[in-house]
Amino acid sequence: MDEHFADWLGKRGRLLYLPVASTPKAGGYAQHRAWIDSVFLPLGVTDIQMWTDLSRHQPEPLETFGAVYIGGGNTFTLLHLLRASGLDLALKTFAMNGGAIYGGSAGAILLGADIASCERDDSNTAGLTDTRGLNLLGGTDIWCHYTPDQRETVQTYTDTSGRSILALPERGGLCVENGVVRSAGFEACQSILPSR
Repeated sequence: MDEHFADWLGKRGRLLYLPVASTPKAGGYAQHRAWIDSVFLPLGVTDIQMWTDLSRHQPEPLETFGAVYIGGGNTFTLLHLLRASGLDLALKTFAMNGGAIYGGSAGAILLGADIASCERDDSNTAGLTDTRGLNLLGGTDIWCHYTPDQRETVQTYTDTSGRSILALPERGGLCVENGVVRSAGFEACQSILPSR
């Protein structure tokens, strides 16, 4: 998936990395920067900008970037920070205008209709009551780090929410291009529909 993303980005320019869902370590976001560089520099993506203080970009158009990588961490915190800066709407506009967004864990969950699927892993320290995501997948939610033993839990979630789930295993993901959703990576994703 990283290679596919890098190939796609190679034709379009700069990458914006948003690691803000993670709490920075003592050295700030230096480890995050080292990680994104270790993944994409070998794949030929050399123009990478990292934003760690979203309040400095309220709201800043994203058209100067070819793609955005939204990292993992606490999904509630991520959605709160994006809304506070206005970047939630900027990201949605960016995607609707053909920009690519790569979401890792919390970043992937954010792209769905609602982030409530993260409640088993993330604490809502941001105090969000409105958990609607960017809804870039036609009303479907994302469930990350899926394992087959979670099938019943996910089915209960879909039955309660009334929304289908795209369940992503640790080594699998999705590519959405031109409205076509396909499983990618080393493990297949699961589509789980409400049973009612």
